[in-house]
Amino acid sequence: MSNPVKLKAEVLFIKSFGPDTYSVKFKPASNPPRFKAGQFLHLAIDDYDPAGGFWPESRVFSIASAPGMPELEIVYSVKGRYTRRMADHLSPGREVWLKLPYGNFNIDTSIAPGQDVVMIAGGTGISPFLPYFHGLLANNQKGRTVRLYYGIRENSMLLAAELIEHCARAGLIEASLFVENEKPNLHLPSFIRQESGRLDIRQIHAESSNLNNSAFFISGPPAMITAFKDALSQAGISPENIKIDEWE
Repeated sequence: MSNPVKLKAEVLFIKSFGPDTYSVKFKPASNPPRFKAGQFLHLAIDDYDPAGGFWPESRVFSIASAPGMPELEIVYSVKGRYTRRMADHLSPGREVWLKLPYGNFNIDTSIAPGQDVVMIAGGTGISPFLPYFHGLLANNQKGRTVRLYYGIRENSMLLAAELIEHCARAGLIEASLFVENEKPNLHLPSFIRQESGRLDIRQIHAESSNLNNSAFFISGPPAMITAFKDALSQAGISPENIKIDEWE
């Protein structure tokens, strides 16, 4: 794994996905270090002096961009004071500081040869899975079943729709999307399953019974992660096959 480095970066663009949910793309002043799908970065929106100043207050966010690209992307929801500052003050052209990579939620290195994969994402918890999907698409990487269960509150909060569609169309993933608060209207093809309601870990586990020694990756709100991890453990899934994004 690359040693973490600190980079000045410029905000390239910001896109809104429903109420208080955003994707932000950054252009670092120098090439970012290599990272693995599932890792995260620190974002500081206050100034920093690399000549010896203290690292300012920051927050961590999963890296949502493809590994090896010159830009970096994150997705976030406004959940507190710092993310409210981000929503109010970040705009194209704004300079920020990034520190990366961090984290052991490394998807590629956590999967055994021939092992199938179940990815469970709640809201912006889809972020750490997106670099993995980019890699599947770039390499046309088949040979295992990869199932995505992705839950959102409203249709407008769907992230990475085009990437998910491309991967599903190419037969690289099987995608099931769930919209909690309204009827699904996601403008996606019929080969992507679209249902009303919340993610149900019992249903996910039951539908995974035909897979080969599945590795379960869970990312989303902390309460969801805890509940789903406990449910899978109680269902007899071994601890080494339950991977959680636990930096939040």
